[in-house]
Amino acid sequence: MQETSFVTGPALQLAMQWVEEMWAQDMSAPLAFDTQEENYEAMLEQLLPFYQQQDFQLLEPLRTRQRKSYEGESRFLTPRPVIVLNPSSPLNNRLKRCTVTVRLLDIHGSPLHCHEQTHLYGPYGKETLLSIPHKRTPPISVKIAGKCDLRALRLGFTIEYETDDGYCGRAHLTSNEVQLARKQQPREAHLRTCLM
Repeated sequence: MQETSFVTGPALQLAMQWVEEMWAQDMSAPLAFDTQEENYEAMLEQLLPFYQQQDFQLLEPLRTRQRKSYEGESRFLTPRPVIVLNPSSPLNNRLKRCTVTVRLLDIHGSPLHCHEQTHLYGPYGKETLLSIPHKRTPPISVKIAGKCDLRALRLGFTIEYETDDGYCGRAHLTSNEVQLARKQQPREAHLRTCLM
């Protein structure tokens, strides 16, 4: 029987290989488009190319219309945010550690009050690590509670990092504006189907 490095490799190497395979599958899988999304091509044009001064970037914008997650539901924001390191950044190949924290912002980019921040939550919290070898975070699973009163908001990402030479820095990213849809009442759903 022929042994491979996959079978005999150390646990960390196996875990990293598994993560790479999962990300490769995720990136190669066809995107599921929401049929109600208006003008998806226009949204794709919002993808900003890297600029020389940007060290980090949101991989793709959020859908402009998102559903809140009500009790008993599990509606995550889509696409799940991923923060990536700019390949031409001076931080490339110099990062020692990097964490990303997500917060709710108003449409002007100001952080919401602490009480309102509780409306953003996820199964793994609001903080994640950026994988240094992959130069990106895993998709961040967060949702907005149905109790949130806002109709529109943005996500803010605080990126704290340390370089190999001990320098500690911080960067901030802001998502595109998203409109929050409320849960349809049964009567509204019935009327909508009758009108079609």
